Amino acid sequence: MNWDDLRFFTAVVQHQNLSRASKELGVSPQTVSRKITAFETKLGTALFIRHPRGYKPTLDAMSLIDEVKNAEKILTTLQNNFINKSKNFGGVVRIATPELIATEILLPSFKQFLDRYPEVDIELITGLTSIGIAKGEADIALRLVRPEQGALTIKKVGIMPSGLYSMSSDINDLNESKLIGWDSNIDLPSSRWLKKITGRGPNLKFNNLATQKVAIQSGLGIGILPCFIAEGLNQIKQPYLLEESLWLVTHASNISTPRIRLVYDEIADIISKNRSKLNGNY
Repeated sequence: MNWDDLRFFTAVVQHQNLSRASKELGVSPQTVSRKITAFETKLGTALFIRHPRGYKPTLDAMSLIDEVKNAEKILTTLQNNFINKSKNFGGVVRIATPELIATEILLPSFKQFLDRYPEVDIELITGLTSIGIAKGEADIALRLVRPEQGALTIKKVGIMPSGLYSMSSDINDLNESKLIGWDSNIDLPSSRWLKKITGRGPNLKFNNLATQKVAIQSGLGIGILPCFIAEGLNQIKQPYLLEESLWLVTHASNISTPRIRLVYDEIADIISKNRSKLNGNY
């Protein structure tokens, strides 16, 4: 038994006539007749008495229609509850983002939003591992590389500039300075830029930016950092800054989900309002 069977059955019980039932269902009377006959065969009982003026429901049919009405009430209640929940933006939204953008940009800006929408629960996923939006591993991702494949909604929301930094302002010779950078297994634009500037790889290697920042602050060497986390450090001037685009990504089917669209737009707004900070203006 499936809902399509019950839909045809209910229409014939209501109209007791194939022509009127077929108009409601948008199919031919012959299709309705075949569906009803197949349904009766499936149940092993006669649901209607056929006569020249139409289809008269049997006792079995009247008993079944009561059960169908109860099922419809349950389904209507479930549907209304879900619609109301969606309108109230209730539920979890999973966001994948670089860790320092989460801690320095997003989280400090989220309080007013969450106070306004307390029914929205946020789950943040940080780290270097690529999170698959198409696989449902997150609802929204903030990425430094534009995805090229998948049924995705993609929006460029900002630019993240990076510079070469040291703790001391006395750095004159890059060849004599120890370099701080990414682990050799991590291939990022900043790693390639550091090598282009200095002609060599880092002496001290780490797998996250927070540790690199502490190493630079401790005077252990020079390295590349996003400008928005380099407050208090000395920028070593270069011919150009490394600039990486920030891409806000969600699955194309997610953008119509009210709570996901709400958070998606909020993140875009937060990044826009923090444009000056991302450029290193504190």
